Amino acid sequence: MFASWTGLPPGTGAVAQAQTPGTACGGRIESNEDVTTLITEPADCPGSVNGYWRGQLGTSWSQPHYVPYRNGEIPAIACAEGVDDPRVFADNALYCTLDDTVAYSMDFMAQLSQTGGPSYPAFVIMHELGHRADKLSGTLGPVSRAEENQADCHAGSQARYAVDAGRLTSNEAVNGSMLFYSLGDTRGGWFDQEGSSAPDAHGTPAQRAQSFSLGYQQGITTCRHIGQSPDGSVSTV
Repeated sequence: MFASWTGLPPGTGAVAQAQTPGTACGGRIESNEDVTTLITEPADCPGSVNGYWRGQLGTSWSQPHYVPYRNGEIPAIACAEGVDDPRVFADNALYCTLDDTVAYSMDFMAQLSQTGGPSYPAFVIMHELGHRADKLSGTLGPVSRAEENQADCHAGSQARYAVDAGRLTSNEAVNGSMLFYSLGDTRGGWFDQEGSSAPDAHGTPAQRAQSFSLGYQQGITTCRHIGQSPDGSVSTV
């Protein structure tokens, strides 16, 4: 059971979190409330993230548990235990393997929505659900960058599932590649990125955009291949 947001007026750009049993399936993603529906509605709803992953993993997939928080707060998740600096979680989203939760900053989601519309926060949540699917299926990558590229690829596959069901448009999926490019890892400089096995290393801008596009075009088999890269590179099957 999910509770509605509190303290956020309509139209702020934040992804809300709400679901009640028997909730009707949503339609075209045109608002932040529609994103809420997409990520929480039952697996039998066309284009839903739960429908996509139930089709891939069967009964191994269960309803995700979301933990929203604000910048300046430390989310109530196992991965935050012992952390006393809320800046660690500011403008971020993550999947915590310790307690199987997807946590995200509502302020980050608001920024994404204001920048690229509601599809942007949807794609970021899809990335985190990709991590969850890899944990549940035992297909986590051998190095951090491979795991992250694989999750970007999964976001692309979920986006294709939503596009095919009429929930998102193909133009929004193209913009998704641009989003992940903008979120690429440039720590260490554009031409000397952090090592692929470094803690929290993500794909480079080009890798993240390519991974999302390959997931959209080729599906989960390619994503699994990307995830097994020993050096975090991105290549097709």
